Amino acid sequence: MYQICCIVAAAKNALKSKSKIVFTPLKYENRIEFRCLSKDGTKKHDKADNVESWFNYCLEKGITDFKFLSPYAVKDRNILGFSNTTQSSIVCFYGETVTYFSANWKFDHSINMWNIEYSEQKWENAPSDKPKFKNNSEEFKEVLKHIKKLAIDIECNNFAEIFQKALDILTGENSIDNSKMLVPQIPEENMSLFKSANIADVFGGMGSWNDEPPCAAHEKGLQKEYEKLSNDLLKQIRLAIMYAINEW
Repeated sequence: MYQICCIVAAAKNALKSKSKIVFTPLKYENRIEFRCLSKDGTKKHDKADNVESWFNYCLEKGITDFKFLSPYAVKDRNILGFSNTTQSSIVCFYGETVTYFSANWKFDHSINMWNIEYSEQKWENAPSDKPKFKNNSEEFKEVLKHIKKLAIDIECNNFAEIFQKALDILTGENSIDNSKMLVPQIPEENMSLFKSANIADVFGGMGSWNDEPPCAAHEKGLQKEYEKLSNDLLKQIRLAIMYAINEW
């Protein structure tokens, strides 16, 4: 998801400024390729070997806008600790035609790096209007306050500290040094939401909010509250990211 956010932000910047796209892969990303639908509308795919080639290909096809989309609810939060589970997409608007790219990550053990391939598909029966997102800072703050209290109640104070840190960023009581954190190319006014969402995303595998906390909540008779607040947190995280990346 983070990589898609960075690609979309870079593409939006380049499109708005009519300049070259600027994108720097992370140290664990080896190869990023794109299988693009052909310009003639057939099912044949054309290949772009990197982000710059992909962006130029989109320009040739008449791209008018890019969006980042991701579902804000999942059937099983436990899968979020694995690759290829976020279901995030790069959505491309070409006039009345809308397509989306989804990513497939494969780990190359010989070099300990990831190879990523994006595949483009046409969005059949796409909405007539582009998706719009509102600033959900207030809703996000409320969820963070409640889930922090839950973390304290189930004696998971390390997570309570994480939720408080995310809350402090939203309220402006704390900030993150950008030099120590790679962030997408988005306006400063959108950055607090993105940073807070990045910190509050505690869903993963071993050692995550999906690991010990549900057992601790069950022992305290707070399992229903854990499930509700966890779902609410995931929703607000995803909405915050979609607002931060798309609405500028």
